[in-house]
Amino acid sequence: MRIKNLAPAKLSTRTALLFGAGLFAIAAICLFCARYFFLMNLNDIEQQQILKHSHQARAIIDILVHSQGERSYDWANWDESYYLVTKGDEAYRDRNLYYDGLKNLDLDMMLFLNREGEVIESSMATAQGHSSSIQTEVIEQILSLQGTGEYLNDLISGRIPDVQAQSGFISVSGKVLIVSVTPIRNSLSDSPVGGWLIWGRYLSAVFPSYYSEVLSAENTLVAVTPQDSIESKSIPLTQIENDGKDLAACVVLNDFNGKPLAILKSSRARTIFQEGNQLISWLAVAMLVAAIFTGILTLLAFRRKVGSRFIALEKGLEALVRDEYSTRMVVDGNDEFSMVGEVINQILTKSSHTDSALNDVAQKFEALYSTSNLGLVIVLDGQIVDANDTLASILHYPSGRVLIGQPLLNLCPESGEQSCKIEAMYKAVLAGQRHFDTDMLAADGSWVACKLEVTPIKQQNGEALMLSVKDVSQQKMQEGLIKQLEKYDTVTGLVNRQTLFKLLEYKLTDKQYLTSTSPSLLYIRIERFNIVAGAFGHQMADEVLVAIARELKRVVGKGSLGRVADSEFAFVLTEGSRFTPYRYAKAIIEALDKPILVEGVEVRLSVSVGLVLTTKQALSAEKMMNAAEYATYCAGLKTSRIQLFTDRIAEQQKKHILIQRDISNAIRDGSIYPKFQPLICGTTEEISGFEALARWYHPELGEVSPAQFIPMAESRELIIALGNRILDKSCEFLAQVNSQRREVGLGPLSVHVNLSSPHFSHSQLLPQVQSALTRHQIEPENLTIEITESMLIGSTKQVIHRMQVIKNMGVKLALDDFGTGYSALNSLCEFPLDVVKLDQSFVKRIGVDYQGEILISSVVSMSKALGLKMVAEGVETEQQKLALQALNVEELQGYYFYTPMSYQESLKAALVGYTG
Repeated sequence: MRIKNLAPAKLSTRTALLFGAGLFAIAAICLFCARYFFLMNLNDIEQQQILKHSHQARAIIDILVHSQGERSYDWANWDESYYLVTKGDEAYRDRNLYYDGLKNLDLDMMLFLNREGEVIESSMATAQGHSSSIQTEVIEQILSLQGTGEYLNDLISGRIPDVQAQSGFISVSGKVLIVSVTPIRNSLSDSPVGGWLIWGRYLSAVFPSYYSEVLSAENTLVAVTPQDSIESKSIPLTQIENDGKDLAACVVLNDFNGKPLAILKSSRARTIFQEGNQLISWLAVAMLVAAIFTGILTLLAFRRKVGSRFIALEKGLEALVRDEYSTRMVVDGNDEFSMVGEVINQILTKSSHTDSALNDVAQKFEALYSTSNLGLVIVLDGQIVDANDTLASILHYPSGRVLIGQPLLNLCPESGEQSCKIEAMYKAVLAGQRHFDTDMLAADGSWVACKLEVTPIKQQNGEALMLSVKDVSQQKMQEGLIKQLEKYDTVTGLVNRQTLFKLLEYKLTDKQYLTSTSPSLLYIRIERFNIVAGAFGHQMADEVLVAIARELKRVVGKGSLGRVADSEFAFVLTEGSRFTPYRYAKAIIEALDKPILVEGVEVRLSVSVGLVLTTKQALSAEKMMNAAEYATYCAGLKTSRIQLFTDRIAEQQKKHILIQRDISNAIRDGSIYPKFQPLICGTTEEISGFEALARWYHPELGEVSPAQFIPMAESRELIIALGNRILDKSCEFLAQVNSQRREVGLGPLSVHVNLSSPHFSHSQLLPQVQSALTRHQIEPENLTIEITESMLIGSTKQVIHRMQVIKNMGVKLALDDFGTGYSALNSLCEFPLDVVKLDQSFVKRIGVDYQGEILISSVVSMSKALGLKMVAEGVETEQQKLALQALNVEELQGYYFYTPMSYQESLKAALVGYTG
């Protein structure tokens, strides 16, 4: 172990520096005292001057106030003024209250009050050089309790005599107004008081600008707000401003009621103080130079007389500290320095032999540490005496040397999750145990899982232990990750379906949970999630799932909440009343109905919740999960989007299970097939095309509604196969019907095929459409693909690009159910469409709602202006037909003309046409 290098201590230099520092300190103290008393006197002189200037400014303001009150008697003791307030005089204003008159009186406004305090007449000078009546809000401020109101009330009630004028300040619109209140009498002053005359003049208009040549200081007025706390006892006061360059004195101006209104601030540059301070600074510089010069002379003298002996002693000590044992100190003379030199030379000789032996041992240990891939640490009496860099790397220390001298408890505290328990480990070592699993504390405060091998080492002063340390944290982490993946969902961090299923199974069998109200299961399905995933991609979809999980945890807590499918969650409830599950369901819907902001994009989702109560149905965990899932499916069809699993729903579930069981085979063997509903020309009422509608006749259930099997196909990812089936059959029908029409000399018809959102965003859609066109040899312009507005949300550029590629193939695009989605009229302008299909909800308003008819007319006009063909769906009455024909809607569709027909019926109708 090496001795730490020490910097040479130059005693001669330090002595000279201390002497110079002492001299400088004496001079500095004297200079500081002189500066303090000198500057204090200068400061007192300047404070007396600024207070004098402040009193001068206040005296001028007092003269202005007093003068205005005295001058007001000329108008107050005047018969015309007296008659005005007692009897009224309409011509008074024209005779007396004009702009030049106000300015000659040095006034900004004049106000006349009768004996009851009512305003009889008022006049004020405007900025445009005219006189006008005082604004109402200004009068209200003048007569308010904060203005002259309190004083006037005392005059009217007789609490104070009304023999003389009263002058003061008030605040009007944030400005200081000099105001005087004078009793109005006749010219002889022997009549009773008929009213009061109020004169007003803005102080800021004349002060300090009119008196700048008289005033010696710079004066400003600062308004006092109600929040300011002003103590009149501390006024006037002086303060230093502008980084000590200016000195200011402040005086409070009280308002008409004796309350602080403004502060008169007089300021002036501290010329005398600054010049005195600069003089003292130059004196300090001179003293500093003298002290430095004296210190240098002292240093040179010490180096010449004593320094050479110090240098010789210094070299000998440096050789000892730096392990330069071959160096010897030159000893001459017979003084204390010579004795110290002899001792140093003897120490150097003995240390030379010891150093050689220590180097041999150190090289052996260095070789062991540098070649070992294990962390090695030697512990003696609980203290670390050596450690290699491998151990430092494992425990995140910069090097092994940092650990030397530390207690082993720093690495193995007793509070660890698998603490070393050093005392127990020592006893185990004595008993022959050599291998231990433990956690060691790293430099950054983290715990590192390690395997220890302990080897006792015999030494002269006791027995040490050498610990071989292997880092197994990665192995432990991988084991923990495997366990985590077995129980938790990797995206949301919630428990997965298997874990939640086991939890539900446990709570259904544990007696402590089998109460009258629990456990219950809430099954949560996120609607339209596939649209978001298709529009924004899987990365964005994962972020949306994380945001949904966060909202659900906020509502229901984390304990029994899990993700059980792609966009489905479940929550096991084991407490509360029989109404608690419904309250949770309602809270979940309210939380997830709000837009979710993910990566700067506002995502709107919908949620359905199914409830299963064990008090209603004694179900196993598996049946309970399936029941909740189906209840959620039923909830999506309700306005409330909440469905309790009941006996009626259980019967529906049996039908649902049959549909779920057979739908895949039905798509494959053609049991799900298209029916065709004709589109009618709005002018000729002849068939102009067909819309393909998927239908399914089940051998046990009969006709199955598309509203049942299409969502199921989407949830089981069969919608692509179903869409391809309907597309292919529709193209086959189109090829046959147009072939037969050509044979009889009729023009071609078109067929409309609906695509789901997953199908439209599927990567194989374009090849599938092209394959169908080629295989059945049909003209692309006779095929129209219908999409809904909900499919247009998301990445607009990607959707427009896909639509444009389809149009480049010659296929037309129609917007189905227009008006029921999100973008409405924006969709017509933003996306490359050919056809707009007006939803039947609009058509039903014809003859019922006049506003609805106006809306339909506007939509039709806009579509025509954009060059889009309009198709009206759901036409069921003649009145609807006639109204739409009057609007020149190109094509009509509905039960008024045809119901969806089979393949052969549609062929026959296409050759005959609609006869009305």
